[in-house]
Amino acid sequence: MRRVHLMILVSVSLSLPGCLERIVEPADVFGDVKQGETYSPASTMIDDWYAVEAIDPQTFAINEPKSSQYNTSYLIVGDTRAVMFDAGSGERPAGSRSMREVAAQYAGKKPITLILSHFHYDHIADAATFDGVTLLDRPDIRAHITDQVFTITPWESVDMAWRSLKVTALIADGEVIDLGGRTLTVLNLPGHATESVVVFDRERDQVFTGDFVYRHLGGIIAFAPGADLVAYKANSARLLQLTNIDTQLFGAHGIPQFGRDWLMLLDRELDKMVNGNATYRYVAHYLAPGLPWRVQQNGDLSIYTTPLVDPHLFWSTWTLVVVAAVSLLALFVLLRIVRRSFVPVRRSEL
Repeated sequence: MRRVHLMILVSVSLSLPGCLERIVEPADVFGDVKQGETYSPASTMIDDWYAVEAIDPQTFAINEPKSSQYNTSYLIVGDTRAVMFDAGSGERPAGSRSMREVAAQYAGKKPITLILSHFHYDHIADAATFDGVTLLDRPDIRAHITDQVFTITPWESVDMAWRSLKVTALIADGEVIDLGGRTLTVLNLPGHATESVVVFDRERDQVFTGDFVYRHLGGIIAFAPGADLVAYKANSARLLQLTNIDTQLFGAHGIPQFGRDWLMLLDRELDKMVNGNATYRYVAHYLAPGLPWRVQQNGDLSIYTTPLVDPHLFWSTWTLVVVAAVSLLALFVLLRIVRRSFVPVRRSEL
């Protein structure tokens, strides 16, 4: 009988994550657009991996339709230089062109400055192929630059690899980059990640948002290390104040272009989450299976965050210590149960 109890305990423990509701499947996160398809007639395949749309004669969305996350990076060109915003998903086939080579095709001979929207693995893959990277001038970033080299850790990239990048410049929040006849304002908007960058072309009323806000049915992610719901809400409000009803936003996943109404919806739902008025469900998510993630949902918008507590607490050292202690205790109890299950039964006990 003890063995039966043990089998039931283990079976229940292993099956709980699989019982969680899955709101979305990887193959369907972009609605009508399927993996491998371009998102609009204006976006055309230029080879077997990349599709490009000219948003205007000097602005190019470089899409990866076959990537699992349907990534888009942006080449923003001025009269004398260009900015490459993000460096590819890392899923391109071996031997295919790098994001740097594709950018050069549209930038001509103008020098290209690489700026990363943040350090997650699906935005930094080809970063090392550029001449260097311009990073935010933040104390936490500056402290980890040695001999003009910054190393992105697995904790920051949510990946297994360590990536070392040559730093060509540091740029402060709110600083303006002059591309010659075109300027870009660089904004540090933590929320999705501490180092999240948004690039704003005020004259053309274009905002390139990375993963701070994007539009697809897979949902906004606020559960990775570095996520912060309070900062997310504050910075969504900041971005709303800087934009207007005509501003066009361009995200890093899904169908790239969307309007300010989507940002307004994000801001309203974040406000509920921060002020304790959210109606959460616990669900599974294909990007991080095995844990019950909280989700706040309103129509097509889903915001996923950490279980039980907000990200800054969930990923804190104390939480990790508690989780480790509880895990060891659970393992100890499980081992005691196993040992007791195999103790011979004396005839006097029958």
